[in-house]
Amino acid sequence: MKKVVFLMIIILLGALYLNYNDSGLDDVSSNDDMMKAVFISYIDYSSLKGKEVMEQKNIINEMVHNVSYFGFDTVILQVRAFSDAIYDSSYYPMSSVVSYDKDGKAFDILSYFISVCDMNNISLYAWVNPYRISNTNDVSNIDKSASYYKWLNTSLIGVFDNGIYLNPASSDVKDLIVSGVVEIASNYNVKGILFDDYFYPNDMIDLDSYELYKGNLSLEEYRVFNVNDLLKRCYDSIKEVNKDVFFGISPAGNIDDNLSSRYLDIKGILNDKYLDFIIPQLYYGFLNESKPYTKTLEEWSSINVNNIDLYVALSIYKSGMVDSYAGKGVNEWINNSDIIKRQVISSKGVKNYKGFAVFRYQYIFEMFDNDNLVKEVSGLREVINDY
Repeated sequence: MKKVVFLMIIILLGALYLNYNDSGLDDVSSNDDMMKAVFISYIDYSSLKGKEVMEQKNIINEMVHNVSYFGFDTVILQVRAFSDAIYDSSYYPMSSVVSYDKDGKAFDILSYFISVCDMNNISLYAWVNPYRISNTNDVSNIDKSASYYKWLNTSLIGVFDNGIYLNPASSDVKDLIVSGVVEIASNYNVKGILFDDYFYPNDMIDLDSYELYKGNLSLEEYRVFNVNDLLKRCYDSIKEVNKDVFFGISPAGNIDDNLSSRYLDIKGILNDKYLDFIIPQLYYGFLNESKPYTKTLEEWSSINVNNIDLYVALSIYKSGMVDSYAGKGVNEWINNSDIIKRQVISSKGVKNYKGFAVFRYQYIFEMFDNDNLVKEVSGLREVINDY
């Protein structure tokens, strides 16, 4: 039923768009180099789990068709959510959503996504969470075939109430993550590789490592170095095997918080230029009291001294919801239903701005009992066709 409602809305929107163009109001200049992306997370493709290979292919076909028909030109696909893989990997165990054919061969979900995207002129970025193994502390869920399983009960893996993570301070962990991105860049025709905002999991995971450290860096400096070191090694290694594959990160939208709580020195990284692009998560409304959208985007643009491509992650999932940390803008997403559309339009003139990525697929292509969300999706499709 959800799919029928969705298709009816798409047909209606298509008719409205044609009428809109015929009205003579289609003089907005098109920017072919502007990215129009949608995030597809492990939640969005969770319906693949337990399905036969042919049924998985049909689901992927439908997802890519939806993306293309809506007007997006890029998919940012989560290929490694929990130190597992939806592709053929020598370093990470297969994700639980992967199915096997009659001969016991694993279906390479990433490879199939790429092939279907290619047929629809859609670019694909491989989205990786570098450190996360699990979002629970149940170690029995760790795949015993994983290359990192041997690190359990050592300082290389941290087990906490909020999950299980690889230790960012470990050279062995860095080697594993670098090998993982090189594997993707070498074997898959992706446009780029993206790291999510999970950099330092917490302030406890590397204390044993720092205790053994004999250098002069403070604990904070040590952590910043570890993040920088990993990103630089990933960038350099990707370029060695395939200089055409881009590398970037999608940090949280608050520049200062990235440094203080995730030890991600955005200004230093942009200054040293070992990223090809950056996608800050500007999940704020225009009326957010501490981080209003327009001002925050301008802040990101102003620190981008080397003119790295700047994309913006947008939070359509907030539509119709209370924005608890927005101060006086707490009800902005309830009182308005065109925020995403206005954010797309208002961003065009910002220096180095090269497009946007909407988080995430499910909120656009599945129906929720949320009138604001329906209107936000309609407004997004209206403006996306003017890009």
